[in-house]
Amino acid sequence: MKTSVIQLTLDLLNGADMTVALEFNPFLRDYQQNPHGYYRTMRNEAPAYYIEPLNVWALFRYDDVVDTLRRPDLYSSRDWIRNTLGEYDPVPQVTNLIAMDPPDHTRIRKLANKAFLPGVIRKMEGDIRALIEELLDEVQDRGREFDFVHDYAAHVPVNVTAKILGADERTARNEFKRWTMDLLRAPSRSVLPQEDLDQIKRSMTELREYFTELIEFRRRNPGNDLVSVLVQAEEDSQALTADEILSLAFILQFGGSETPSHLISSSLLNLFDHPDAMAAVKADPAKTADAVIDETFRYSSPVHFVSRTATQDIEIHGQTIPKDSIVMAYISSANRDETVIEDPDTFDITRKGNSRHLALGLGTHYCLGALLGKMMCGTALTRALERMPSLQPIHETPEWMPSYWVRGLNTFPVRY
Repeated sequence: MKTSVIQLTLDLLNGADMTVALEFNPFLRDYQQNPHGYYRTMRNEAPAYYIEPLNVWALFRYDDVVDTLRRPDLYSSRDWIRNTLGEYDPVPQVTNLIAMDPPDHTRIRKLANKAFLPGVIRKMEGDIRALIEELLDEVQDRGREFDFVHDYAAHVPVNVTAKILGADERTARNEFKRWTMDLLRAPSRSVLPQEDLDQIKRSMTELREYFTELIEFRRRNPGNDLVSVLVQAEEDSQALTADEILSLAFILQFGGSETPSHLISSSLLNLFDHPDAMAAVKADPAKTADAVIDETFRYSSPVHFVSRTATQDIEIHGQTIPKDSIVMAYISSANRDETVIEDPDTFDITRKGNSRHLALGLGTHYCLGALLGKMMCGTALTRALERMPSLQPIHETPEWMPSYWVRGLNTFPVRY
């Protein structure tokens, strides 16, 4: 029997409790601004829950989410792109890496890994630092007040991803973010007006055409960029096809241009809210950067959930998830599961075992660019604080994006 409305005990911001009849609906503004009280109640009262507006099942507990990531025999990745992007998949000819299960996933992942080996990442570090310095120069040239999200954090991953992929810097600044923001609206395509759908389609077409041309150019003119590495990648005489490279380039541009910007902004917000952590970072940025980024991944997961497809009827917590159902595994809830994480609602950069968070995935689907992303975000955060040591928020209450999928600040005015 599906549970659609339950008694939820919400922990309000003022510490009071109020019991109300409420449907867990991720489209609600209150949830999108303050999700963790909802998650706590769902873990305790309805850990397996049918979300009627989306026609999907949701899992909220750490161990259950781990199963969705480690058990492709029960929870397949096969429909991820179709469910998320639908007809707006830029490369429908092949299955994207994040929508594959072993053994196909293993072959593509092994080849793609060549572009993210530690030695390759180390060679990129100098260029990434230089790009971050250029962006900070631009920010500081504009004045002493700016929007940390739109004027800085959003540009860091876009420019770094362009550099890594070997893309034209002007194209990256003008187009990458627009393509990504348009495609992020694709999951809501059933309720969008035709004008918005036409814009998503234009961005999808432009993205495909651009990367098709870039891949062909790098076949003739290889460089030190990631697309060149992918073009040349070969393992056991199994090279990547043109469509497979195009699909990988898309997902690297898409993922690399979006969630890192939220991680950078959320990290700064968490430091503002926790002065002891801020003091530690300012005292020794090199030693603390990784810890801040890892704890922000756990505490402020930039993605709420990953989706899977049930390969069979699954009995769990008194519910039956039917075969072929979409299952949303709420990693942002799992990362604050009090049965696994000690004192989970406290932001603590000295936390032991914070690598247990699931924000980067797990097992075969662990984030391909995790090492690169952590280095980029940590550098962007610490260099901003080093160059603007008096940086402060202008408003006390942050505004989060109106999204049921992505968790990031909508705007973040600051001064220094």
